[in-house]
Amino acid sequence: MTIKIISVNKNNFIEWRRSVRRVFGDIPKDEDVTRLASDRLMNPINQWESDNKRLIAAFDENSKSIVGTGGADKFKITVPGGKTLDMAGIAYMGTAPTHKRKGIFTSMMGKLHNQAKDRGDILAGLWASQSLLYSRFGYGLATYREDWKIYSHFTKLIKETSNDIRLEFLDKDKALIEIPKIYEKYRKNQNGFTDKSEGYWKYLLHEDDKAKYNKSGLSGFFFTLCYKNEKPSGYIIYNIKKESGVAHEDDKGELVIQEQIALDSESNIALWNFVFGVELIEKVLINRRAPNDPLYFLLENPRKLERNTIDGLWVRIIDAIKLLESREYNSKGKIVIELIGQNQPDIEGRYKLETDGKNSEVKKVKDKADIIMRPSDLSSCYFGAVSAEELYQAGNIEYSKDRMIKDFSNMFSVNKKPWCNTDF
Repeated sequence: MTIKIISVNKNNFIEWRRSVRRVFGDIPKDEDVTRLASDRLMNPINQWESDNKRLIAAFDENSKSIVGTGGADKFKITVPGGKTLDMAGIAYMGTAPTHKRKGIFTSMMGKLHNQAKDRGDILAGLWASQSLLYSRFGYGLATYREDWKIYSHFTKLIKETSNDIRLEFLDKDKALIEIPKIYEKYRKNQNGFTDKSEGYWKYLLHEDDKAKYNKSGLSGFFFTLCYKNEKPSGYIIYNIKKESGVAHEDDKGELVIQEQIALDSESNIALWNFVFGVELIEKVLINRRAPNDPLYFLLENPRKLERNTIDGLWVRIIDAIKLLESREYNSKGKIVIELIGQNQPDIEGRYKLETDGKNSEVKKVKDKADIIMRPSDLSSCYFGAVSAEELYQAGNIEYSKDRMIKDFSNMFSVNKKPWCNTDF
């Protein structure tokens, strides 16, 4: 059996996409495949004049078929202090069940990481369908997420909406203009947030013409914009799910929030009051929320908010020096970090970090290490979701002096915990 890692082009793109979805148990329509190219990739298939530089396939030369898939979307991510770094958004990963245990997945990951390095990306990030799969490739847990279920019949907000707030519904065309502006303002100040291109928004908010008008099951999208002092300050995107097509108090309706963002606390309160004011709703569902979201403290009966905390964004270091120099730190200091293991010889070694909190200099040195860790452990500490103390207690970190763990944890701690709500 001969397997080659090849680029994706307009001649094999449809087969590639079907191979991606087959791994996840579905068969895409042709129009959905072409929509991926025109919207999410912002490059219609009929305009491809050369191979796509971000999509790859494992090709079995015996069966003349694609047996593995992968790719890297283009993202920018906000790091502590507000700077933005280029990130390869690893996605579309899968190996055909007929070709497991042959090193195909590892080969594709290596190819994508090399491409990211050649492009000058500082890190790679992904959302894991299997949480234990990617740590062996150097990925560390950068953000947590919470999936919520709120029994809205039995609780409400304890704060009223401010008089300087107003809300309005938008049609989809206007929503695609106004909502990304608010999101981008929020992203620039939220550690761990990624950008969304115009095409990505269009892809996320696509609606099937038939499903859009459902009277039972999941409805089409509703868009509500919040204004504070007549300036856009937040939004909510949601669907309504009904058991029947009849609006009735026994219908047990669910309000499914796709995304809710507020630029300030008053707008956040107003949007949640709006949610609890929607009639004929028994439960509110929303995924990918920040673990430190304040809603729990705004509810009259917070036990009616069920919270399931799981892993969110995972990141892998591509350029350790630029990564460490790019964020702000909680305190000034000097520390030598040694990175070992996880098959990343290009970044293994000792790095001397000197910082005044805002400006930092990092050099590769031969000095004695203060902290010894795997690249994935540094990835986890970098955004502030996980502390060095936690990783030390797990046996993942070694140190040279008693205070080093506390000093490192203090230096890397953040005031605003990381959050990423864009699942790619």
